[in-house]
Amino acid sequence: MLQDHFLHRFLNAESVAIVGATRNPFSPNYHLVNNLVTLGYKGKIYPVNPRVEDVVGIRAYGAVSEINENIDLVVVSVPALNVLNVVRDLVKAKVGGVVVVTGGFSETGEEGKIIQDEMAVLLKAHGIRAIGPNALSPINSHNGLAISFFPMNKLPTGKVSFIFQSGMYEPRFSWILSDFHLGISRLIDLGNKMDVNEVDALEYLSRDPLTGVICIHLEAIKGDGRRFFSLLKETTRYKPVVILKGGRTEAGARAAMSHTGSLVRGSDAVFDAAVKQAGAIRADTLDDFLYLAKAFSSLPPLPGNRIAIATFPGGEAVLATDLCTQNGFELAKLGPASYEKLRPSFPPWDIKLNPYDFGLIYTFHGFTNNHELFIDAMLQDENVDCVALQLPPLMFPLDPPAFCPAFLRAVEQGKPLAAWPPHMLRLEGDLVAYLENHSVPVFPSAAITIRSLGALNRYRQYIQHS
Repeated sequence: MLQDHFLHRFLNAESVAIVGATRNPFSPNYHLVNNLVTLGYKGKIYPVNPRVEDVVGIRAYGAVSEINENIDLVVVSVPALNVLNVVRDLVKAKVGGVVVVTGGFSETGEEGKIIQDEMAVLLKAHGIRAIGPNALSPINSHNGLAISFFPMNKLPTGKVSFIFQSGMYEPRFSWILSDFHLGISRLIDLGNKMDVNEVDALEYLSRDPLTGVICIHLEAIKGDGRRFFSLLKETTRYKPVVILKGGRTEAGARAAMSHTGSLVRGSDAVFDAAVKQAGAIRADTLDDFLYLAKAFSSLPPLPGNRIAIATFPGGEAVLATDLCTQNGFELAKLGPASYEKLRPSFPPWDIKLNPYDFGLIYTFHGFTNNHELFIDAMLQDENVDCVALQLPPLMFPLDPPAFCPAFLRAVEQGKPLAAWPPHMLRLEGDLVAYLENHSVPVFPSAAITIRSLGALNRYRQYIQHS
């Protein structure tokens, strides 16, 4: 059972002690407590700070051992020199798990590693599991539990769960949850992995019914590598897994060592081959990583590789066609019913249906219901497995609820449809927000749209042949 896994207590903690809690709203530690209150976390909160009586109106304690209650999760965010003393104190208490947020251990060199190892031995001797150090964790959108340095006013729920080896998502987190429109389920930041590692996290999320997509950032595998890839192969049979690995180059490996203390061993080509063999999708950049998270969480599985595309500039249609071929698609051969449905929108001559030229259509017919006609034709065409199209230029005034019914019909019917705007790299605006809030993903460009769909196509091929 999932409840038997030790990480269940981390993610579903009914009580949290924050060591290093502060009243100072300009300190990152302030948000460790305030976020829990703002997000409506229902469990008990125990701020620990011997110099104050309360934090955001909640009684503060001088030490964890003074709380005298069962504590599911202790979050330690004090200067590195004080962490070991805090750990010595908390082992006297009734503690379920520990997250050490503080950095300054194995990633700084041998002296820091010695202290980290001593901390790990002490916790293990008392049967206490630990995440970190150098980790911000965990986050669970389903209960408002969010250990984060950044102020959080909302935590949209979704089906993507993340495993990070570092807090590199933190500076982007408010954007990810707002303008990027990505809801999450769980987030586990592992940091230096002195105890809990990527195998533990993948094992939990693979069994978690609230996780539909798993996205893993790694700098190195700390756990049993054979177990990791075996578990990865088991998981991808029923959940897509996206992997972003740093330290691919010699310079990157040195940077990983100084960042999280990870010694990156082995050939990246061997790692890449193992990932593909296990059926996971590898991202090349952080941007790809996030866009793939959006694609796999928003879109249904692709039934095949026949794609229909529609753009405004004809030149972009040519480039999009090249991208489709490069990503394993073939242009769908549309049936007679699609031709008859679209014919009223043609100019005075017959035109090609795939790729479809919105620019030409709008020149002759103005801004009418051309997007709706095209989408509805693709929905009823059995030769079309998925659709990628460009949204109208900003010069056209749009009322999203009036413009989008056909997009929503695609969602209802389960036909994968993704879009991109004409203004590259701009993903804000009422239309984009409306579409993404209704499970229609919008990407910054045709290239990113089709590459993201291509990842779904590769996953489809793996599932069909495994």
